[in-house]
Amino acid sequence: MKRQILVVALSTLFGVGAAMAAPQDQEQAPPAQNGQSAQRHRPDPQHQAQMLTKRLKLSSDQQNQVLAILNDQQQQMQNLRADNSLSRQDRFAKMRTIREDSQNKIKAVLTDSQKQTYDQMLQKMQQRREQRQQDRQGNQ
Repeated sequence: MKRQILVVALSTLFGVGAAMAAPQDQEQAPPAQNGQSAQRHRPDPQHQAQMLTKRLKLSSDQQNQVLAILNDQQQQMQNLRADNSLSRQDRFAKMRTIREDSQNKIKAVLTDSQKQTYDQMLQKMQQRREQRQQDRQGNQ
């Protein structure tokens, strides 16, 4: 009998502990649509700059310049998303232009060896993007 009470007490304790450790902002999560999040992940310029700093070994001056470029890109993208007058195709075309412009500005800040590494990173991202598109088309 004591053993059963101990098992129930421990189970309850672990259950409460797990519930307390669970993320508390589930209520704030956007509603799902078709099994996907309604709002896609939007890159954080600070996080992107840190990732580029790590991979490209940016100097502090380069970090500041890259962060300014990424912040500007984010602001332009937000303004574009808020513009409801554009068609979906036009919006995506402008997003691509903004992204390419930012990439060119970042390249202008980099050394030759950093540019090579950055180009490789961009190429891998493009390959992953194309693979996701192929996967989506295969699932339809």
